[in-house]
Order: sequence, then C-alpha cells, then structure tokens
Amino acid sequence: MRTLWKWLRRLLLAALALTLVAAAGAAGTYYYFDRDLPSVEELRTYRPPQVTKVFCASGALCAEFYRERRTWVQIESLPPHVRNAFLAAEDADFYKHEGLDFVGMVRAALKGLIPGKRASGASTISQQACRNLLLTRERTLSRKIREWILTPRMERALTKDQILNLYVNAIYFGHNRYGVEEAALFYFGKSAKELSLGEAAVLAGIPQLPDRINPVTNIVKAKKRQRYVLTQLWTHGFVAKEVAEAELERPILLGPRPPQPVGAFYGEEIRRTLISRYGEPAVLEGGLRVDIAMDVRLQAAADEALREGLQSLDRRQGYRGALGSLEPARFAELKRHIQQRIEEAGKRRQDEVFVADLRRLAELSTGQSIEAMDEEGAEKRPEAADEEEGPAPSADEIWARSVALKPLREGLRLAGYVATVDDARKVATVDLVSRLAQVPFSSLSWARPRKGGRVGAAPSKVADVLKPGDIVLVRISKSTAPVLEATLDQLPAVQGALVVIEPPTRHVVAMVGGYDFTLSAFNRATQAKRQPGSSFKPFLYGAALGSQRFTPLTVVNDAPEAIRDPYTGKIWKPQNYERGGFEGPMTLRQALTRSKNTVSVRLIEALTPKAAIDFAGRAGIRSTLPDNLTLALGTGEVGVLEIANAFATLRSLGQYAEPIQIIRVTDARGTVLEEHQAAFEETIPPNVAFLTTSLMKSVVEEGTATAVKELNRPAAGKTGTAQEFRDAWFSGYTADYVATAWVGFDNHDPLGPGEAGGRAALPIWLSFMKAAHQELPVRELEEPPGVNWVRIDPATGLLAGSSVPGRLEPFLAGTEPTAEAPPPGQVKPEDFFLQR
Repeated sequence: MRTLWKWLRRLLLAALALTLVAAAGAAGTYYYFDRDLPSVEELRTYRPPQVTKVFCASGALCAEFYRERRTWVQIESLPPHVRNAFLAAEDADFYKHEGLDFVGMVRAALKGLIPGKRASGASTISQQACRNLLLTRERTLSRKIREWILTPRMERALTKDQILNLYVNAIYFGHNRYGVEEAALFYFGKSAKELSLGEAAVLAGIPQLPDRINPVTNIVKAKKRQRYVLTQLWTHGFVAKEVAEAELERPILLGPRPPQPVGAFYGEEIRRTLISRYGEPAVLEGGLRVDIAMDVRLQAAADEALREGLQSLDRRQGYRGALGSLEPARFAELKRHIQQRIEEAGKRRQDEVFVADLRRLAELSTGQSIEAMDEEGAEKRPEAADEEEGPAPSADEIWARSVALKPLREGLRLAGYVATVDDARKVATVDLVSRLAQVPFSSLSWARPRKGGRVGAAPSKVADVLKPGDIVLVRISKSTAPVLEATLDQLPAVQGALVVIEPPTRHVVAMVGGYDFTLSAFNRATQAKRQPGSSFKPFLYGAALGSQRFTPLTVVNDAPEAIRDPYTGKIWKPQNYERGGFEGPMTLRQALTRSKNTVSVRLIEALTPKAAIDFAGRAGIRSTLPDNLTLALGTGEVGVLEIANAFATLRSLGQYAEPIQIIRVTDARGTVLEEHQAAFEETIPPNVAFLTTSLMKSVVEEGTATAVKELNRPAAGKTGTAQEFRDAWFSGYTADYVATAWVGFDNHDPLGPGEAGGRAALPIWLSFMKAAHQELPVRELEEPPGVNWVRIDPATGLLAGSSVPGRLEPFLAGTEPTAEAPPPGQVKPEDFFLQR
C-alpha cells in the first residue's frame, strides 16, 4: 500500500508538473503571438475598400477601379432565408458559440490523422471574418494561433449581427467578386435582397471552394453543394423540409451574361490619370465617382473601325502560320478533359453552346510548362477555404482548365485544332471540342505565306495553308448548321490608334489605343509619338497663309532641287511620294491636294521652320519639333491625341482648348474634387483657319483622300505617310467630329509598299465617321468674317477676265489678286522661264 501511494504521489506530481509546463507554454505562446496582433476595436467602424465607378456621357457605368470588386450591403436589408443560407452552409451554431467550435476543431484534427484524408476546416463564421479582415490567408500554425486569440476578442467587441455583416461582405465568390451583393449581380443578375431560397443556397455554398464550385465554372458541383446547403437549412430548422425539398431538383438558372465593356484603352487612361493625381489608395479603395467624356455608341464604333482596319491591313501582309501544333493522341486526351469542363459549365441561356478556344494549347508545342503561365481568365484571388476535395489535378487537367470556354455566336474568334484537310473537297475541318467547323478553301485566298518580311504566292490548295495537327485561329461565319462554317483568321501584328473629339465641347468622345487591350495595354493614342508625315503639312500651309505672303493660289514650282539645309548643313534632294513625279508650277491648293513634298520644302525655306513650329504650337502641338527643313515633311514626332486636338483647333476656326477626358471627379462623400469644361482661346486668326480648312477640302474632293466623299457631307482632312511607310495617318473633320487615325508597327518596321495613309489609315477613319454620322443632318463648315470670295483663273491665280473661265476662291481679306489673267495661250514675260 505504501508503495502504491508512493507511485501515485509521483504520478500526481508529474501530472502537476506537466500541467504547469503546459500552462506556462500556453501562456508563453499566448503572450508571444499577442505582441503584434491588430486591434479588433477598429472593426466597429470598419468599412471595406470601395469601388471607384466611372460613368460615360450617357450616365451608364463604363468602368470600375478596385483592388477587390465589392458592393457593401447591410445585413438587415437581406431577407432571413439569405442570411440563414450562409449560417446553414458554414456555421449553423453561429448564434450559440462564442467564436470557436472546440468540438469541430477536435473532429478536424482527428480526420487529419487518418491516412489518405485531408485535414478539413473547422472555422466558424467568426474565425473566417477575423481571418479575412485582420489576418493573412496563409496556411500556417502561427496564423491559426493568432486567429484563435483574436476571434474571442472580436466576439466580445462586436455583436453577432455585426460579425455576420462583415462576413457576407468580405468573402470571395469567384470570378473576382467579393461580397454577397456582387456575387448576386454576377451569377443571377439581381440584388442580394431579391435572391430566392435556391439562389441563396447556391451562393452560400460557393465560399468553400470559390473557383471550383461556382455555377459558372461547374454547375454540377454547384448543384451538389446547393443540395447540401438546402439539407442543412431544414435539418437545423431554418426552413420547413417541404420548402427545401422543392428546391432540391430545381435547376440552377443563371442570370444573363454581363455585357462586354467598351473602351478598355480609354478606361485605362482614366485610371492612370486618376492615380497620378490622387494615388492608388484613393482610386482603388476610395469609392470615387468619375464622369468622363466617352460616348458609348461612338466608342464601340471606334473600337470596331480600328479592329477591322488593322485586320484588313494584316491580311494584305500575308499569313504568319499556325499558332502551334499537337499530336493527335495528345489532343484526344486533352479534349476529353475539356469536354468534361464544357458539360459542367453553367449556361446563361438554355440554348447556349460552349466551344473551346484552344490558343493556350499552342504553347504546349513550345515545351512551356503550365506552371510558368497564368490561367487565361484566372483571377487574382485569395487561397481557397481550408477544406479541399478530391485528388490533385494532373498536368493535362491543369492545361485543360487553362483553356477558355466561349459561348458560340457568329463572328466569334477562337483557336481550333485542324482535324482533317481534304483538298478534293477543298475544305479543312477544325475541332472546337464541342463542335466541328469547316474552313473552305475560298476563305484562304489571302493566306499567302509571309517569311522574312516577304509575302509568297497565293495558295493553290488547302494543304498549302493548313495541315492536320495545326492549332489555328478561325472566325465563326455561320453558327446554326450542325457543322459550323468558319474562315481562317489571324491576330494582327500591326497596331493602330484612333481618337475622336467633339469640337464645341472638346470632349474626347472615343479613344482606341491599340488592336486588343488584353494583348497589349500600351495606349498608342496617348503614350506613343510617331512621325506624322504629310499630315503635318496643313500647319505649314496655315503658317504660309497667315503670313499673308502666300494665298491658296500662289504659284510654286514642283521641280527637283538639291537644297543645302542651313539648319543642319546637309545637302538634301526632297522627293515626292511618286518617285520622279514632278509637275512644274502649281498653286498651293494643288500642291497640298497632291501632297507635293518639293513645294512644302520651298514653303518652309521661305517661312523658316520656326514659323511652322509656332503655328503648330498655337494649334495645340506641344511636342518638340525639329528646327530644320525636314519638318516640312512631318519628321517631328507627335502624339495621336495631340495632333487630333490641333486639327480640332483648325476645325473650330482657330479656337484652342485642351482636350477633355475627365469631366468631373467626386469623392465618396459627394465632394467635387475637380470639374472641367473647355476654356477656349483664339490662338489662330479664324479666317486663316478657315482657309487652311478650305485647302484640306480639296484633298478630300480631288486629292489623296477622295474616299472621304462617301460620307456625302462637307469634310476636310489630310493623309500622312512617314518615310519608308513606317507610319500611316489620316486626320480630318466634319462639322460634327474631328478624328485622327494612325497605323504602324510598335518596332517601327515598314508597313509595306503602297501602305500609305490613304490606304492604311483612311479606311479606319472613314468607317468610324460613317457610323458616327448616321441620322445626323448634313452641316456645312462655318465661315468667319474676313474672307473674300473672288472668281479667279485656277491656272494662274489671277482674276478671271471675260475670256477666261473661272471659279470662286476664298482669300484673306486684302490678299486677293488684283491683276487679270491673260487670255489663253499668252504668257507674261516674267513667267516665261517658270512655265518652261
């Protein structure tokens, strides 16, 4: 007995010692992790980062800037079944415990000890809210300990309703949506307070694995998870069993697909401007309201015009070949996984069909690993919830998940796998996983092979262009037949920009900075500077007219000449666009109409480059221009928006104002931070601007831009082509809009022979203007005082006498000719050698 008591005492002492050590360890651990914990008191007045919303001219929402896309709602505004759905899914005893579920924690720990089982989460709603708002989402023991310490504190600092309010507004729902309101809008097209019981159960089930069981990505898993939430709802008495059972077999009906935004380059320009003025926190978290000048209808027309124009030019430059290739066996394995994704994807419409855009798989042929890539359309998101399900995906499954699924429609562009090539039937079959598409040989005539900058001969059969195993870009031309019809397509390598200004307000109503914002966010309308070529000449001619030493009918000789540039000291022989094409004496009007370089050089010699630079600066060109004779040919580099606004000054009869993109900025409290309207200043005499416009009307009516006559309304403009066809321009205007189109390669490669402004850039401008002027009345360009119209002899520039047929010509008051033209066949002695 004494021995037993001896051992019992030892055991008691050992137990006491272990208890003391454990208590000391727990206390030490508590104080160690408690040192740098955030205060829960700030959660009493917590408001999450707010989205900055950008509104277009019509008042429609056209862009949002945020770190996390969230719209805050109060828990009191949500119906009981929405609140209860989240309780049933995540924490049915939320209103009973004090923040930690100790039974659940033990159960999760034991499950983690079972071989082959993953540790499952036991986080309460309070713990999740604490983690989302006060801690990081890293999976470490130290983070978990901090969470265990902070959660009871949060329970003491806040009411249960406050904690639930924080939770439903903070959690992630996939597809870059945070909070229940944004999730409801994205998945069901309605506010959270309008959700049905079944819809609420769907949303409540998403946070467990937001990127894997949301109803857009996988409606099968979303339905399974919804059934679990519905079962929990009646099990815990939140709803009657028959009410929940009525939703169990009802299909999930998603809301309509959100419309595709327009003006991505414009929106990014606004974002960059705001951040430069207010900083990232204010723009991405401060909930600003921004009103901008963009017109949605005109912006959509500008996007389409530039896209179609660049595609047409790219086709003239030949076919660069397939995106990549895959062996049939490898494609068959990948197709099986992609097909499963398509079957599981949620549909926005009952008749919606998904096809696979396989361009990601083209990278397999380069040997690139999937780990080196970001998944197309992947969101920057927090880690998934603690609980995971299923085995880790294979490499092929990861590749299949990176493939974008797109709803089938006519005009859709996507990459497909060339399954067969049949030269006898003159057709190739392209596999889009869920559907097949046929590409006829008739759509391949443009696909001349391009190698080393040279374009080969036109193909004679399908096999000259396509071969089985190729991954190629196609465009769906007919989507109703069992086998789709498609044409071969290609992403342009060439880039471009288009800027449109409304003259009376100087609002930038449309701006496109490149072919595709998702491929390149560089805004060529505002961030690039390129040589304008002959589209600079109107400013030189305007300076000449403003000097009153020249009139529209001053005769200048178009002839070859070796010139020593006094500003550079170099000998220079200016050439016209048409090599060797010199036409002798001609008027300034004729010279600008035919874009004669030799005449422009003679003009700038007479005026000096400084005079041209001064006139261009008063019009709005702020870029540094070369102070030498080459400026006459547009060698100075300018921006697209810059030159468009300078043309707007000419259109506005010499009234200059800064172009306006941002109209108003208001903070979250409604305080106006900035507001803008055009502040016009007369920088060029109105009659000089009018005469310059008159010269450019001749360019449109009989010169290098006659295609503009298709508008069937008064217009003026000027083409421009930089040396070696490296840049192509067209700037012009009507009474309603001023627009500038630019085309070129980012690396300054030549566009190719013949790709001048009238061929490469003008069609883009014209396509936009046709769309913009639909249903607008025809209006004349205004004429200011100080212009005299005189009937003159166009051959000599003198007054038309009774023996000479004449035409009306505008002049600055006081500069019109006073001498009468000689009868036909007579030459004045002083003009004899000029005429020779």
